[in-house]
Amino acid sequence: MDDKVARAERTLSLLTTTFLANTEAVKANISLVLDTVLSQNLFAYIDATGVSVETAKRYTSAVQKWQARINSLVTGKTSETRMAGVLLVKHTALQSPQLLSENVAKWTTSLLGVLGKAEVMPVLIATLQTLLAFIDAVRDVPMFYRDIISAQVPRMNQAILAMVDKNPDLMSQVLEVLDRSATWFPTLFRPSIDKAEALCLRLLDGSDMRNSPELCEQAAKCLAALSLAGGKITAEERWFQCAQQAMGTIQQCIDHMMCTGSDAGEPAQQFALPLLADDFAVSIPQAADRISAMTEVLIALLTQPTHVDIPVPVDGILGIASRLAMVPVRAGSSKNARSEYDLIPLLTPQIQRASIRIMAVLAIALGSHMQPYLSAVARAVTAINTRQVVSPALNVALHCLLQLYIERYGYGFVMHLPYDLVVSTADDICVQQKTKAAKVTMTASESAPSSKKRGGNGKSRGPNTFGVIESAQATHIHWDDTVLAALKTVLALLQHTPTVFTSALRTRVDSQVLTLLMLFAIGGMEMPFASRQSDAPHRALLYRCLEASILSPDPWQKAILPHAVSAFSAGLADPSTAVRDVCAEALVTIDPIIHS
Repeated sequence: MDDKVARAERTLSLLTTTFLANTEAVKANISLVLDTVLSQNLFAYIDATGVSVETAKRYTSAVQKWQARINSLVTGKTSETRMAGVLLVKHTALQSPQLLSENVAKWTTSLLGVLGKAEVMPVLIATLQTLLAFIDAVRDVPMFYRDIISAQVPRMNQAILAMVDKNPDLMSQVLEVLDRSATWFPTLFRPSIDKAEALCLRLLDGSDMRNSPELCEQAAKCLAALSLAGGKITAEERWFQCAQQAMGTIQQCIDHMMCTGSDAGEPAQQFALPLLADDFAVSIPQAADRISAMTEVLIALLTQPTHVDIPVPVDGILGIASRLAMVPVRAGSSKNARSEYDLIPLLTPQIQRASIRIMAVLAIALGSHMQPYLSAVARAVTAINTRQVVSPALNVALHCLLQLYIERYGYGFVMHLPYDLVVSTADDICVQQKTKAAKVTMTASESAPSSKKRGGNGKSRGPNTFGVIESAQATHIHWDDTVLAALKTVLALLQHTPTVFTSALRTRVDSQVLTLLMLFAIGGMEMPFASRQSDAPHRALLYRCLEASILSPDPWQKAILPHAVSAFSAGLADPSTAVRDVCAEALVTIDPIIHS
């Protein structure tokens, strides 16, 4: 043990006196110092037992000199030294809980001082991350609550809110810190709620939705965390008010796009956002972007963990989702030839994807509580499936929503769907196919002499002794995300609601799946961009659909069983490990059926 402690003491002394001796040394050696600190546990021997007194004294002295040096670096004159000080303080604290507990008050005060200065961006980012790490480390320790949490967290919130106006590029880091602070310390955050909410709404007016969608998502999460901080009203009331304002803002945008007034007798609650532009060519896309931003708010509210029971206005949220789904239908069937409606087809995928996301998060957040509302969801899905605009992204989102609801609610949801929607889902797995014209390949016998061997029947044998005509029926397959999503939906239907298919439709689905698998097995099709995209996920899904079809009760099951066994046997030689595993599992599963 003495040798390890002595080695750590020598390393710390060398780093302190040589590599961190002055500003120039810090600039030149900070990477080496950080690598050494991260790779060697230099602070593990504080108060270690089994160490001689002299060695322990030298080690303690080296640690004290190290602390003094990194403390001076945090308040250094140049940005390079301050950056080095912040990083070394962070990693020292993370490696030694004892040093953190002894110095966290001093270090937190020094870091807050850095935030109050005109500083370069990397230093501010490192300081915010270090502060967040310190607060996270001590937030559950009662002994630090009065001196650190209650004293420093309000100061940190105010400093961060004051800093963001001078440094707008730090918005992402600021929102992360505010989100964590409001979630961890809702009571201490109450004095800063109004300023933080105004900051979030500044990003959620729709102007940044296309350029910075991640930033808008962060702002929505921060706003959801603020809604649970309480304040002048309870957390439940504040959450409900925030949800009502988000829904009211979406309804206002719908009314603006449809050029109608509000359906309600009195105007709904809305967020205090800037007015939409006067020119409809600008204001309607702006309204669609604002709908997307408010959708992020609703999603964040529904997925934010809460410490209290909150009544969710499911009727209102689902009503907003239904109205969003109906916007293109209403615009397309309107008898008024308004020029504003010409913009709706451009924005249909964006508007209806917002509706899909709201309905998806309702199923995820509420679970079985959505049972009474499944018919309303089915009506909205039916409206979206009219496909006023052909959009692959919208089709993928719709299939994902169908898969989610089928897997969670089964027949309780499918019974409300029109049969045409099931048929369209089956149609989406039919990939585009083309036949190639036949061509003759010149053989080696025509272009150059080749070695020949005599067979037992006296005829010449050789690998290239005659012309080969390629098949004129080679199939050209183009996989896309819509086919993959449709296969997942068909798989969910076969696993959870197999009797929804009529015999004719089941036969068509089985035939399509078997045909594609046979083409894969014999190499009778070509796929564009084969070198850039893999079709293994599609093959695995096809095999899973075939397995589900075998296991589900249907009169046509025995007819396809021999073909299925052949397909699974051929799949055991697939180059993809995932596909081989699926086929091996399927053969084991259907083995009792084969021998029954």
